[in-house]
This record gives sequence, C-alpha cells and structure tokens, in this order.
Amino acid sequence: MRVLTPDMVKLFDDLRHFRKGWVAGGWSWDRRFECVASTFAHTRADEATRLVASVLPNLWKTATLKNAPPLIMDIAEATGGLRSDQLLYAAPEMDGIIAYGLWWPWGGEGTNISMRVGLTGHTSFEDVTKLREVFNALDD
Repeated sequence: MRVLTPDMVKLFDDLRHFRKGWVAGGWSWDRRFECVASTFAHTRADEATRLVASVLPNLWKTATLKNAPPLIMDIAEATGGLRSDQLLYAAPEMDGIIAYGLWWPWGGEGTNISMRVGLTGHTSFEDVTKLREVFNALDD
C-alpha cells in the first residue's frame, strides 16, 4: 500500500475542498478517461473558473499547449486534443503525479460545460481510488 507524502495529502485535501465548493451537483466516474466528471450550467462559469484555478492553477489552451510539460501534452493527446474552446488545468507536479482538470464546453449547445478531474503520471490504484473517494464517485 502506498503511503501518501505530505504533498499528496495536501493535494487530496485541496481536491476535497474543491468538491465541497463545486458549483453543480455530484461527480461521477468517467470510465472512458478514468477521471471524475461533473456538468454545470455555463451561467456558473465564472464561479467555477475561480474554484478550478484555486486548486489547479496552471492553465493551457490550444495556443499554449505546445509549451506544456510532457505529462500535460500526454493528457491532451489521450483525451482527443484540445479544441479552441476547451481548457486544460493542472496542479504542479508532486511525487511524479499531476492532478488535472479538463474544461469542456458542450459544442454548439452553449448551455453546459463538463469538468473532468483526474491524475496522471506515476499513479497507483490507491491514488485513483483516493480520487474517487474524495469526489464520492465510487460507483461505475
């Protein structure tokens, strides 16, 4: 069993605080991308942006992605790349792990945005389980 370092404990505490303040309902497990997901109304985008940036302060857009660290570029590639209206947020790397967020407006509809939060890098089963516990997304 992996012992969490103080940095990882803080990261999960920050994510727990993020979830408690989230602008929408619950979170679910996204099996396709192995992360948690929630959808919210675009009218809450400003509030959501502030909350996301408080935990995942690094931001990449299509224009800046080419300057991103390799793990960030891997996330973008693994999730189909970034469209012009999509954003990729991330926390600083800790112990070889990056927590990230995918901000995906619903194309053409303009009323909803999906937010996904996941971990990448040297993650373990325990790390992913902890993420799911933090977001209460244990059911598939």
